[in-house]
Amino acid sequence: MSGNKDINRVGWTLYYVGRAFELFGLVLVTWAMVLFFGTEQMRPMIALTGAGSAFFVVGWLLSKNDPGREK
Repeated sequence: MSGNKDINRVGWTLYYVGRAFELFGLVLVTWAMVLFFGTEQMRPMIALTGAGSAFFVVGWLLSKNDPGREK
């Protein structure tokens, strides 16, 4: 790594925060399905699944622009 190269710290931070949101969304959806499997409680399962999906989409939007990719 050369010393005169500028690092896009904001871009990398947004990228990794987005990846963390994606991972959290996937875990939340999986947890909701496992937690409510075989029960008759649909409203909490749908709410947790929707929240997990929202986290995933926000994370995907944040991490779309990979700062390490050559343009």
